Amino acid sequence: MTPHEVLIPFRDGVRAQPDAVRATVGRTTDWLAERASTPRPAGVLLAGIGASHAVLAAPVRELRRGGVPAFRSTGDDLPPGSPVPADLTVAVSQSGRSPETLDAATRGPRSLAVVNQPASPLASATDDVLFLGGLVDSGMSSVAVAATAVALGMLVEHRVDGAVSETWQRLPDALHAVLDDAATARALAGFASRAAGLGCVDVVGRAASAGAAEQGALLLREGPKVPSLGATTRTYLHGMTDAVGRVAHVLVGGGREAALGAQLAEHDVPVLLVTDEDVAVPAGVGAVRLPTLPPLAAVVTEVAVLQLLALELGSVLGTDVDAGVLTRVDTKVTTDVVGGADR
Repeated sequence: MTPHEVLIPFRDGVRAQPDAVRATVGRTTDWLAERASTPRPAGVLLAGIGASHAVLAAPVRELRRGGVPAFRSTGDDLPPGSPVPADLTVAVSQSGRSPETLDAATRGPRSLAVVNQPASPLASATDDVLFLGGLVDSGMSSVAVAATAVALGMLVEHRVDGAVSETWQRLPDALHAVLDDAATARALAGFASRAAGLGCVDVVGRAASAGAAEQGALLLREGPKVPSLGATTRTYLHGMTDAVGRVAHVLVGGGREAALGAQLAEHDVPVLLVTDEDVAVPAGVGAVRLPTLPPLAAVVTEVAVLQLLALELGSVLGTDVDAGVLTRVDTKVTTDVVGGADR
């Protein structure tokens, strides 16, 4: 956060997301229209840290589905002085001050910044900027992360399919429905009341929901201060499941995740399935039903459920989800402000 950023409580940020998504859809639509003749990249590196890195998972997967070589990086895997392995770097940082992302942006032939804060070092260092509008956000990001996911999703869809679909116009209403759903609130409350006793929650997602799993784990650590792991289902099945009995589990996906939930529930641990598929919910497993959306948009509603879970766990545990613990000493290119997420 910079001294000029206005912080709102995380709970308020969660509720503000539908309006922010609607504004971002309009802004990104205009941005794309103004750049109709921009050359299309042969390969793309998407760079970000923390929550920004998490929301890059679905864009990378969809670019690859469309035949575009794409990678995501936190910067740790780019040795000093090494070239960026793509002709376009999309550098994502809501603050525009993450040093790893800034460094990655300066290495490749072309660069685009996706930022929320104006006049940021990242915006100044790149060839082009998609500005999210200086959205008012919470310290544990809610509004700006949703806007980032939408902007990236629309950029990728336009690149892969040649146009932007009507999905984005419908997304604010779908997000409202998720945030206001009474059945979702009951499922989260029941899960949180049991999970609080274990004190550890793993968040697992199918391949298309990898970003939601990663962001969910970050939210639970940063908000209610609950130890949490984020992993894809296939990775989780290769040994990580052996801690069963001592961990609560959130599974984001469909049939494979439901089958895993049935196995985990046999050990009398809290299991929550977050799904947009018509799957049978196993005995002993709680469930949240989501609207069916393409992967690039679905991450917004998936993360919204995990935000609500972070709030519910914070309430059960009596934890201030807006309070930081450690001072971030080197996560921004300026050090006059401390605290806040790596974004």
